Amino acid sequence: MAVLALCAGGTTLAVKPDGTLYVKARNTRLMANASATADAIAILQPGKAVTWKGADPKNKQWHRVEVDGKKGVVFQSNLAAQPPNLELITKNGEQKVDPVAYASSGAAVKGLSQGAIDYGNGKGTNYAEATKQIQKLEELAGKVGPAEMDAHARKAGLFRVVGPKETASRGRK
Repeated sequence: MAVLALCAGGTTLAVKPDGTLYVKARNTRLMANASATADAIAILQPGKAVTWKGADPKNKQWHRVEVDGKKGVVFQSNLAAQPPNLELITKNGEQKVDPVAYASSGAAVKGLSQGAIDYGNGKGTNYAEATKQIQKLEELAGKVGPAEMDAHARKAGLFRVVGPKETASRGRK
């Protein structure tokens, strides 16, 4: 009997075939087969439950899953034994925020606050330098859009960039 052991924070979590795993990365591709150039069957979002069917026999980094009646493979690093925490609450604590919309807006990764900058600058040279580096990265990230990411992915032979679509198109361009 196959068992998948996922490591999370130093602990090993075992999942038996037909057990449930969860997507942990945004825009995770459910692929037709264990190849980076395979057709994407669907685009999965964090928190989506999938039924684990075992590791691909030829490439153990890919794992066979079934979701919403569709069968395919997902790269192992995009799966977790526990669902990610998707609950976000507004500052006043009254209204919940749609986590998918929040992540898609980029707000989850935008900029250091002035308080964080002041804190980093006040903690010494290493922290101040790290703060400056993060600010430079944020500035650079503001100049990079989907077209630039897609061009880089093509040039580097990586997965093509996937936008915030709920489904994938079939076939290659």
